Amino acid sequence: MESSACIDIRTVGIGHSLDLIMYVLYSGDQKFIKDMVHKATMEIIDMYQVDELKIVLEHKDNLLLYKCLFFFVLDFHQPFRYWVLQDANIGLYQVCPYKARRFLKVLRDEIIPSFLVNEGMRLDELEYRLKEEYVRS
Repeated sequence: MESSACIDIRTVGIGHSLDLIMYVLYSGDQKFIKDMVHKATMEIIDMYQVDELKIVLEHKDNLLLYKCLFFFVLDFHQPFRYWVLQDANIGLYQVCPYKARRFLKVLRDEIIPSFLVNEGMRLDELEYRLKEEYVRS
């Protein structure tokens, strides 16, 4: 049997009670998360001609990096944000608009700036903060 980090929780029932943001934070669905973040990041690279961002995508074995990148893309890329909040029809609950509003404000005003300024903050600490704030929202 596969370890829980490799199981797509959307297929075993427990994922159906999650929204997409919770799914990214708590699942180990590497393929789905990496494919989704890769596609959105490539849109940013193409739209804004920031080829330097491709360096981040080279770390294909780092699920935590992709999970954290999801939130940077969510904050920065309006078409992706709209898809996550409105259009994602992948068998999960839709993100609650009230929860999303509060979380996105904290993400933009506090979480991302504190990560960018604090060079000592590790990705696992960022992930913990994201989980904490999303649950709090």
